[in-house]
Amino acid sequence: MANMPPESVYRDPQTGTLIRLRGLYPSLKTALRKVADVILRQPEMAIYASVNEVAAVATVSEATVMRFCRILGFKGFQDFKIALAREMVIPSPRFYEEVGGEGEDEVATVRKVFQTNGVALQDTLEILEIEAMKEAAQLLLTARQIMVVGVGGSGPAVTYAGNRFLLLGLKAYMCTDFYLMLMAASMLSRQDVVLAISNLGTTREIVETAGIAREKMARVICITNNSLSPLARMSNPVLVTASREVTLPEEAVASLICQIAILDALFALIGQAQGEKSRETLNGMGKVMVKAGVMREPAE
Repeated sequence: MANMPPESVYRDPQTGTLIRLRGLYPSLKTALRKVADVILRQPEMAIYASVNEVAAVATVSEATVMRFCRILGFKGFQDFKIALAREMVIPSPRFYEEVGGEGEDEVATVRKVFQTNGVALQDTLEILEIEAMKEAAQLLLTARQIMVVGVGGSGPAVTYAGNRFLLLGLKAYMCTDFYLMLMAASMLSRQDVVLAISNLGTTREIVETAGIAREKMARVICITNNSLSPLARMSNPVLVTASREVTLPEEAVASLICQIAILDALFALIGQAQGEKSRETLNGMGKVMVKAGVMREPAE
């Protein structure tokens, strides 16, 4: 499977321009970051400026600005400006302030957490490619086996995914330990699928596991916040989340919520494709649990 060039990361770049830019920002090189900094700080200026004016403000060449536009998925600077102008017509509120600041009351803290997570979900839906979701669901549905991998803050999403795949009757196993990932990846084949979950897309354990999976000709699907990350470059399809972290103790709260939302959407698509089979699977599991005494008989 060939690597996707940066220019083809997005098939529909007309929405969520600034959201996507924030997600891929960590992977931009120095010159491109200068352009990104100008756009993020002064998006209104960029709408009315010419390519050479943006280049001058960012202290880069006009070619760098054009390259920046192509990385975002646009044919040129004019297309980029049109999309940006559409986004700026009705600016939506963003709640990315620091949570729990000095002098902040408890009500404000709680509201900010909920608002930040809600905005992250809305932003993710705005940039999520439905065709990529459909392709991912089909790959998971037809896979011989599914290997779900992730570490650190993405670990809970891995466990959640594995449990939900089991409910759909799919053969899946979860790996959050690097040694187990390597051993499992070494036994993959072209009939298998790896679902890699990593917010930054740069975690060594996940990137190396995905690399082994590709060597074994398995398909790699990833859920990440960074569409230019090493993990994204070796995955197809790429399911992109949009979140900024609340400054709670270093925990990826908003990104985890977005990961779970994407997983739930995938499960819904798979269950829809399975039709009656998914209901039969759940009924069969229910009968086993009732017989074992861990679940009551459903009421008629």
